Amino acid sequence: MRGLTFLLALMCATPAAAQDYESARAAADLRELCAADRGRLWGVSLCGPVIVADPTTRAVWASDPDGQGVLAQNGEGWTGVLPAGVPIANSAVDWAGVRWIMLIGPLPTDATERRVLVAHEAWHRAQDQLGLPMGPSDNAHLASERGRYFMRLEMRALAAALRSSGNARERGIEDALAFRRARYMEFPTAFAQEAALDRNEGLAAYTGVRLAVDAPEIYAARTLDRHDSHEALARAYAYATGPAYGLLLDEYERNWRQLLGAFAPADILAAAIRARALDARDLRRSAERYGGTELTAQEQTRTQRQAQRLADLRQRFSTGPRQELPLEQMQMEFDPNQVLPVEGLGSYYGVLTVRDRWGEARATQGAVITTNFDKLILAEPAPDGLSGPGWQLTLAPDWQRASPP
Repeated sequence: MRGLTFLLALMCATPAAAQDYESARAAADLRELCAADRGRLWGVSLCGPVIVADPTTRAVWASDPDGQGVLAQNGEGWTGVLPAGVPIANSAVDWAGVRWIMLIGPLPTDATERRVLVAHEAWHRAQDQLGLPMGPSDNAHLASERGRYFMRLEMRALAAALRSSGNARERGIEDALAFRRARYMEFPTAFAQEAALDRNEGLAAYTGVRLAVDAPEIYAARTLDRHDSHEALARAYAYATGPAYGLLLDEYERNWRQLLGAFAPADILAAAIRARALDARDLRRSAERYGGTELTAQEQTRTQRQAQRLADLRQRFSTGPRQELPLEQMQMEFDPNQVLPVEGLGSYYGVLTVRDRWGEARATQGAVITTNFDKLILAEPAPDGLSGPGWQLTLAPDWQRASPP
């Protein structure tokens, strides 16, 4: 009866009160995960202050007080409104004298998904301490026909490895690594580009699954299945391959986290199982085990469909009227499911918020960040240069706006 009374009270509560409850549950999740881990996975505690932000209202709930007295204590936590200019993202954020584990509300209603998210972002808060800072990663090759073909084969092979054991598992791993090697042969910059994302989102995704899921290998295999035909593999693939490689390394090289150095987890796994290289004939045979002919047809069709869109984006952001802003101290919020690399230009972000010394730009109908992450491009500016189709620029008081090119 007591449980039923509590449930009815929660159902009758205001949306804000219900959200505060879910936020407090997320903070409790983290405490439970940390208590179970005791710093063993990464050698440091992943616990830290949690803040949950509503991106529409900027209302926040925090597990701890901020360092400047902006938030007011309210029941189990602290609440208030996040000032303009503070980024809202599933990430680690420095604000008001505190380094937060930030989560975007509303949180997942599924308890496992919520716990995975909390552990994932907790790793991001600790990654600098671990000597694994975030690095820029464009991965334009993963928007190409051949790049996607080999990545999808790799993900299918990893899923097969996770669902098997013994010799079958090792064969799946060898196939995955062979497809990865073939991709690097065709795209010389792929190794460094992918390693940066593998060591950032891949390790965070592994941490979330490793600490928060009761049957992590099954969960990781299903995640690979869901990403099989993902439209934005260039930014999203590591959320699926990261848990897979990490969990397999837990079996084949238990000290792999201490061996990372400048390597990606896949590199360490290749050495651990002494993966053999496949010749062209064996590679084709391996590809057919995972539907290579079907994948080739799918990716050819996708390439044809995407050709006109890429041409339109190049015209819009490289030859058409545009506003260009330098990136020096960038903070950004974006949806990784809406990122499309455009060869020779950079990456197109369907929804993007960027803050830098010059102020803040918000785009809901697309913007481009150049390959070197040194420039933001906004298309078709109005005469004042402060707005355009689906975007708005708010300049810092001391910034002198340059005229659009």
